[in-house]
Amino acid sequence: MDLFRQATEAAGNHQYWPALEHYTQLLTLIPPNAAESSAQEKRLTALRERGRLLGLLGEQEAALSAYVQYYREANDTLRHIDALIKIGDRSRGIGRYPQSLDAYHEALSLAEKEDDAVSRGRALAGIGGTNLMQGRREEAIIYLREATTLFEESGNAARQIRTLNRMGVAYAYGGQMDQAITAFTDALNLSRKIGQQDTAVAALNNLGECHQSLFDYEQALIFHEEGLRLVEKSQLRLFEADICRNLGLDLYQLGRTDEGFDFLNRALTVSQETKHSDTFAHTLYALSLTEIERENLDTAQKHALHLKELAAQNDARNLLAFADYALGLYHRKKGESEIAEQFWQQTLFQAHETNNRTLLWKTHAKLAQTAVNPNMARVHRRIAAEVILQIAEPIADEALRQKFLTAPQVRPLLETD
Repeated sequence: MDLFRQATEAAGNHQYWPALEHYTQLLTLIPPNAAESSAQEKRLTALRERGRLLGLLGEQEAALSAYVQYYREANDTLRHIDALIKIGDRSRGIGRYPQSLDAYHEALSLAEKEDDAVSRGRALAGIGGTNLMQGRREEAIIYLREATTLFEESGNAARQIRTLNRMGVAYAYGGQMDQAITAFTDALNLSRKIGQQDTAVAALNNLGECHQSLFDYEQALIFHEEGLRLVEKSQLRLFEADICRNLGLDLYQLGRTDEGFDFLNRALTVSQETKHSDTFAHTLYALSLTEIERENLDTAQKHALHLKELAAQNDARNLLAFADYALGLYHRKKGESEIAEQFWQQTLFQAHETNNRTLLWKTHAKLAQTAVNPNMARVHRRIAAEVILQIAEPIADEALRQKFLTAPQVRPLLETD
């Protein structure tokens, strides 16, 4: 059938909208439960691919509906597993974490009964990714490591890349930047080797964010600009918002504030349109921090409170930590140091709970600035310095390590009283 061939070729050439149109048209021509097995196969493939393309193009609700239909029509256990994992992926993407975990666990149970290693790995990676979104970093790493082993043993490079990206995020959350950079670099190299653009964009975005966390904004910008070029070339709206968020932060920190705010606001709009809840939440955080620096305090508070509400709704402890940190900055800027300290004490608890070492040292640094007791201020500076050195010591790239250690936000904390 020409439509099927045209759709497959268009998707292979990263022409996602034409491919989507061909698959949609094909589904109108082949009814459910078609008599011929070859027609059934093409319909099921079209349902699955339509969901994938809708997701890449940022239509996450429509993608989820496509995968639910794929699940309903699936005619064997392996397809049921595949559909459940896809349902888990899209549910996670729009912030429905309990539904996401239910789908993954059901898929894992079926995969274990089928003794299918790749399906097991996919389900485990999905569970790990959802745990990571909720701030359960240690649990996430356990699942992701097991998944990575299964993909390596089966020689499944495409799945290995996705898990490497998630592993890298887990390492980055814990301040293990050396391991995060290694994971993202491996993911990028493998993506380029097999010509997989979506995972290449994810790796570029994540690599840039690592450099951003280490105050190497120039290199971060290089990675993020390359990612944006790929996003715009292939219309990968699923990644557009997060790339724009990071570009906004890079440019803002490099003094190109108007350009930076344009990208941050673009990120907010795209993440709302695509219903990408995690990116939307992180964009609220970025906007809150930058608006505080610009002394637009009412706007900053609005963004931080919205973030706190989303974090509570989704049981996302990592996002709750970011919200409380931003609210502490807001109250400190208003001269309300005692209220700021209360929010930062909550942030410390949540940063310890989620093992977010970057947020941990930043919060101790802020508490050192507001502490009335000089001895307490020294304690906070000492703890901040210890965490900073834990992050810096394993970084193999000496120039990058020094960039971090000599940053204006870091260097004063390392100087002895």
